[in-house]
Amino acid sequence: MSVMTGPGTLPGLAPSADRPCRRRTARPATPTATLTFSLALVLLVLGLGLSGCGSDTPASSPSAAATATPKIENDVQVFDVVGTASLEFSPSTLTARPGKIRVNLTVPAGSAPHNFVIPEIPEARTSVASAGTSQSVTFTIDKPGSYSFLCTIHPNMHGTLTVG
Repeated sequence: MSVMTGPGTLPGLAPSADRPCRRRTARPATPTATLTFSLALVLLVLGLGLSGCGSDTPASSPSAAATATPKIENDVQVFDVVGTASLEFSPSTLTARPGKIRVNLTVPAGSAPHNFVIPEIPEARTSVASAGTSQSVTFTIDKPGSYSFLCTIHPNMHGTLTVG
């Protein structure tokens, strides 16, 4: 047996009389393989399309990312805000017009105590509300702008009041 070497050959793998060199070519796809691939592709597309149709949260649950507009009671803009067990305000974004604003902070049973404080507005501060209780604060903002609020017990618990 002779070993042929050169460009494109490896020693010991050269063609020989008992092992001729055959070039591999791609086989044409069978109808079954084509149908199987097409069916798998259709199922994948349908599965991805349907995966966005459901929701893990009930429609009635408050969303921390929701923007709230106030209800008006006797010319006072009133926001109902929940201090959640997951250390978030819900809603965490409030939008008001300049004027008198009241925030009703509710802390549900099973949650840690929370308060509502706007550091830039000294009178915008509730007392600490423990689980199952509420606290309210009324204050006036005449200057349009963006005001951050937070829970002083949990400083990573914050939101924004936009007055415009």
